[in-house]
Amino acid sequence: MADKPLQAEIELASTAEEPAHVLAPVRESALSHHSILLLFTVLWGGNFVLAEVALREMAPISFSVARFLMGGGAMLAILYLQCYATARKTGTSIRLFPSLDKADWPRLLLVSVLGATLAPWLGIEGLSLTNGARASLWLALGPVLSVGIGALLRTERIGRMGYVGVVLAALGTFTLAVDGLSPERNYWIGDLLLFVALLMAVAELHLIKPLAAKYGATPMVAARTAIGGMLYLMVASPSLVEQTWLSLNPWTWVAILAGGAIGIGVGQWVKVRALNTLGPTRVVLYGNLVPIAAMVLAWLALSTAPTVLEIAAAVLIILGAVCLEMLDTYKHPTDATTEASL
Repeated sequence: MADKPLQAEIELASTAEEPAHVLAPVRESALSHHSILLLFTVLWGGNFVLAEVALREMAPISFSVARFLMGGGAMLAILYLQCYATARKTGTSIRLFPSLDKADWPRLLLVSVLGATLAPWLGIEGLSLTNGARASLWLALGPVLSVGIGALLRTERIGRMGYVGVVLAALGTFTLAVDGLSPERNYWIGDLLLFVALLMAVAELHLIKPLAAKYGATPMVAARTAIGGMLYLMVASPSLVEQTWLSLNPWTWVAILAGGAIGIGVGQWVKVRALNTLGPTRVVLYGNLVPIAAMVLAWLALSTAPTVLEIAAAVLIILGAVCLEMLDTYKHPTDATTEASL
């Protein structure tokens, strides 16, 4: 990524009318996108473990909104620096937030509520009813949901081996669900909340892409984060007031500050900027590797040993990732990623 112009790397604002030489630098950076996403896979796995520690002394919504505000603040700072660098290079004025057409406001509000309010809220509530490693395993369903939503919205297409990978990931998810229904574990409520949160997060990833193609990734992610974050803060304000902040242990503060700023803020930016090159399903599929990192870290840090079914689910997830990321050779056309809309 360091060898590409900053604006060419982050922008999803390449429209169907843009010439091929504008689009080419973005596609050529696919390897660098994969490398950065792989690094953040480990960081995201650590985030689940840190969240499990923090939830021992914090209400789920208090922890979630505190971490989200840290992540949102870090993301907006990064996006502002992006705009500043672009403005200096081109001699234009800095504009972080977009000037939207009236017809696009409903989609932006929907994206903001789904991705920046409801998804993190339901996700942390589900995590509080399971454990960190198990919650991360539910990300295996992401590619399956992404393919379904992508087919509906015409934002995603994959090849034959890609569908094999999706099926393997779905089998891993089914194995995990069966494990959670056992009476001695009784994780089904948490599993359900995590499923709904994941569905919202994947839907947002597809719904934001037409807006990013029209206005650019930088202003759209900034607007989505600001709107959704304000709504989330309003919902969580009673819990935030009741929280005894001075009594929190150092690891909880690490989960809030570092987990939010790096894992959520920078991580979300990395994920969105890879959309145009890799496609929504391939970006979401990196979530399939997060459970492996989370299981190992939870075992090392919390002595949380995975069950046989959880290990089986993890194996299926890895196989699915290999099929979709390494064996699927389908190349989606430009119009499949730049002209999609509802």
